[in-house]
Amino acid sequence: MEARLLRGCVVEPLFLPLLLLLLLLLGGQGQGGMSGRCDCASESQKRYGPFCCRGCPKGHYMKAPCAEPCGNSTCLPCPSDTFLTRDNHFKTDCTRCQVCDEEALQVTLENCSAKSDTHCGCQSGWCVDCSTEPCGKSSPFSCVPCGATTPVHEAPTPRPCLPGFYIRGNDCTSCPTGFSSVCPKACTAVCGWKQMFWVQVLLGVAFLFGAILICAYCRWQPCKAVVTADTAGTETLASPQTAHLSASDSAHTLLAPPSSTGKICTTVQLVGNNWTPGLSQTQEVVCGQASQPWDQLPNRTLGTPLASPLSPAPPAGSPAAVLQPGPQLYDVMDAVPARRWKEFVRTLGLREAEIEAVEVEICRFRDQQYEMLKRWRQQQPAGLGAIYAALERMGLEGCAEDLRSRLQRGP
Repeated sequence: MEARLLRGCVVEPLFLPLLLLLLLLLGGQGQGGMSGRCDCASESQKRYGPFCCRGCPKGHYMKAPCAEPCGNSTCLPCPSDTFLTRDNHFKTDCTRCQVCDEEALQVTLENCSAKSDTHCGCQSGWCVDCSTEPCGKSSPFSCVPCGATTPVHEAPTPRPCLPGFYIRGNDCTSCPTGFSSVCPKACTAVCGWKQMFWVQVLLGVAFLFGAILICAYCRWQPCKAVVTADTAGTETLASPQTAHLSASDSAHTLLAPPSSTGKICTTVQLVGNNWTPGLSQTQEVVCGQASQPWDQLPNRTLGTPLASPLSPAPPAGSPAAVLQPGPQLYDVMDAVPARRWKEFVRTLGLREAEIEAVEVEICRFRDQQYEMLKRWRQQQPAGLGAIYAALERMGLEGCAEDLRSRLQRGP
């Protein structure tokens, strides 16, 4: 009995090491028998299924893992505005770049790249003011003027105040903004113009008022009035457009009765090239009864017959009686007052829908006038007689006569 127990105590310690050695041998043979596998010995490798794959470099993301033992993964560069700073990684997407906070007065010190994020900071002369404590590299911050918060005598290095501040005592003080405040010399670029503010305002008002007066004068200037022979008497006959007179000193007796059957003769003396109404020299002479109306008499003077410089009206249908495009359209536009232009084209017969369409399509008033006349010419026969008749119906006989003489003179 004692001999059996002794033998058991001796056998058990020898059996356990042999069993462990056998298990290790079997495990090593099993691992060696699996083909296509390798050990993930370093941090640069990671197991994906049966394979250990290498990671991607900086600025690249992993599109697909490797397809062979210890192979390289499929890596692609990070898209624009994204980055990855780690090397030998296995991330499948890149990180979006940060944007500097303009409201916090941050500026971009270094732009974002595929390998690094945007580096935000403060411009020269501005200091970082962290929103959290402790202030780390990734802590949110805002930029504040160093000179505006730090007294000059406490500054680590002497520096001038920032633009918009001036030295007052030992501190940097912001420049005044009121109109009545005195502007320091250092703030001339900020508030110096305000000292001349009222002078500039008065000059601007004066220039504006002058421009308005000039525009109003050019816009509302009336047409030249043409005085007819029935109302002006001898003034029409004395006009340089209705008579050609010799330069020699002479005197003529001019018949100017107020009506076709008048019996009063008025003496008008011509001195040099000027008509001089004979107020003190005018004599009333009894004349014979006129057998014809005044406007049908062959001559209205007792001397040399008067010749009219205006050519006779062209026959209807001829090219001269038709409104031609180009300069003649501008002559019509210049003859009609701007404030009565729409009334004029309505009188011509241009439809209201065409007028509104031109006003919507074209901005400049001058171009609107030209387009309205052009459309009227396209819709119906554009005779000059229709232009004159429309002006006379509007009571603009003077404008019609001025336009007629301008078109007869030609360009």
